Amino acid sequence: MEKIFSVPDGKIRDYVDGKFRNDTAEEYVRQTIERRLVEEHRYLPNQIAIEFTLQNGSKRPRADIVVFEKNSEHVQSAVKIIVECKQSKIKPSATKDGIEQLKSYMSLCVNCDWGMWTNSIQRFVFHKVEDKASGERIFEEYNDIPSAEGNITEIDRPTRNNLKNAVDDNLLFVFRTCHDYIYANDGLHKDKAFFEFLKIIESGVRPLTLVFRI
Repeated sequence: MEKIFSVPDGKIRDYVDGKFRNDTAEEYVRQTIERRLVEEHRYLPNQIAIEFTLQNGSKRPRADIVVFEKNSEHVQSAVKIIVECKQSKIKPSATKDGIEQLKSYMSLCVNCDWGMWTNSIQRFVFHKVEDKASGERIFEEYNDIPSAEGNITEIDRPTRNNLKNAVDDNLLFVFRTCHDYIYANDGLHKDKAFFEFLKIIESGVRPLTLVFRI
């Protein structure tokens, strides 16, 4: 029998853990990413924890989303991926909530190889590796985090066989990122950037029907 939940005003029910959270712009981004992790990347809900507390000396920062190794305990040493979700007005260069915050959280987790920072407009993905020459920890940029059954080679060179349907507003996030990149780097007006973006899409996929909300 399907359960019916009464959601209090100003709250939303978390997609992964079912808890009620404040309905904010940042929470909207997090819920969209949670659905993507499960429905696109095929991670199990029991592999994911929300607002997971990390240990950093006397400090206890909380990561927005963490993904653990399959069948492992929910402990810091088993964290595989960290995702930080921000509202659109937060810039990646922000001192407190930018990509450096994500990197610091990844550094606290010895086995965390991947991290993603997003504000729904921009997305940055990092792979934590050790530089063979210096032995120092470095963060390499990638297009996306690996899926549960995927591998690194599929991330930057996807094939049609491993493409997945976008869920919720994740496709909107991607379109917005591409549009803003063209707008920012080519110096085009927004309407011109929009039509240049359409040309890119149409050149790669035919036929294609798109509905945009402007």
